[in-house]
Amino acid sequence: MRPEATGRRRPGHPVLPWLFGSGMALMVAVLVARTAESLASIPERLNAPAVERPYPLPDIDAAVDPTLERLDEAWLEHRIRPGESFFQAMRAMGFGPGTVQSVMDAGQQARSLLDLKPGQVLRASAPDGELQALDLEIDPLTKLEVRRDFDGYSAQLHTHPTQTVQRQVSGVINSSLYMSAQQAGLSDRGILELAEMFGWDIDFTQDLQPGDRFAVIYNEVTLDGEKVRDGDILAAEFINRGKVLRAVRYTDPDGRVAVYKPDGSSMRKAFTRNPLPVTRITSRFNPNRLHPIFKTVRPHRGVDYGAATGTPVQVTGDGRVAFAGRQGGYGNVIIIDHGRGYRTLYGHLNRFATGLRVGQRVDQGKVIGFVGATGWATGPHLHYEFQVNGQTVDPLTVALPQAQPLPDAYRRHFLTQTAGWITELDALAARQVAQTDNASTASAQ
Repeated sequence: MRPEATGRRRPGHPVLPWLFGSGMALMVAVLVARTAESLASIPERLNAPAVERPYPLPDIDAAVDPTLERLDEAWLEHRIRPGESFFQAMRAMGFGPGTVQSVMDAGQQARSLLDLKPGQVLRASAPDGELQALDLEIDPLTKLEVRRDFDGYSAQLHTHPTQTVQRQVSGVINSSLYMSAQQAGLSDRGILELAEMFGWDIDFTQDLQPGDRFAVIYNEVTLDGEKVRDGDILAAEFINRGKVLRAVRYTDPDGRVAVYKPDGSSMRKAFTRNPLPVTRITSRFNPNRLHPIFKTVRPHRGVDYGAATGTPVQVTGDGRVAFAGRQGGYGNVIIIDHGRGYRTLYGHLNRFATGLRVGQRVDQGKVIGFVGATGWATGPHLHYEFQVNGQTVDPLTVALPQAQPLPDAYRRHFLTQTAGWITELDALAARQVAQTDNASTASAQ
């Protein structure tokens, strides 16, 4: 008989309810265990740096810097190592390429992160595992701050307010300008600026001699009373081989800055374009010229001026005789060093001016020699070269440095701005002479 016929229901399977109940209990137990494990690991995960990996990272020695200093719960600090890039520094702090790119998209000011220097310190805040703030001390005065905002990151440069204090130093040359100025208390920056001021008049590798003196008035930049760096030189005096040279820095009402002598004439020297009073160009500057004697393509690194033998040759700018003598194809040649990397060469000369010697100072327009045909020359002419930092350039087209005199309209303003510095130079030089005389008297006793 079928069960339906009796009106009774078939009993259910006795195992199914037990399995269902046991399964639910097991699932609950697993969830409870996993939840407990997850809760137990929360402190560890909160303290671990977040690493984003939207795409594979390059193979770098260490993903996380083991020496990374944790400043507090929110900030990490990383000191830049030699050769380390911003990407590598961020990787060492636990941030991935996605974060790096987002920071670089913060604006132009964030580009300073691409020029990290060893010893600089990156500070990062990521309390929730995501970078919220990044700081970089670019120098003692400038700080870069990157902050997270609603649509990415923004970057700003902040400059600490500084004060300017006027200082004075003086010294006597014993060996080199660098050693003597450093002993006097001038920084490398100040020494370089001093050399640039007088570079047109003094060859600091050859012209100096023991006993030469210098005096400098300059600004010192301070932060909270502590020196940060040397500022600009305001006025300076240099006594070289008994010749007194002075220079002052002047800022005109329009903000332009230049260095002048106390009378307003420029410290910068000018050049004339041609070394002969009457010119006739026979051969121009040409790197592919066919040589008239050897019939081969040889660069012609100067300009040839045709002139009769004995025509006076004038130096085109103030300078010092660096060479005067015979030199291969140039024949009789004179080389003038004008300072600041400028040199001129005068070749094929018939003879030199009387008394001309190496090391001699010559003024623009002075006759230094006479046209001839010595060396590799087919006839009398002057071969003239112009060199800038060792590179020969076309004398006819090169942009010549020009001495710009002080505009008459600014003269009163110039004297007002610089008069005090000249008075201070007088007093500083007088004290220096007195100290030297006292030292000489004491040593004689």
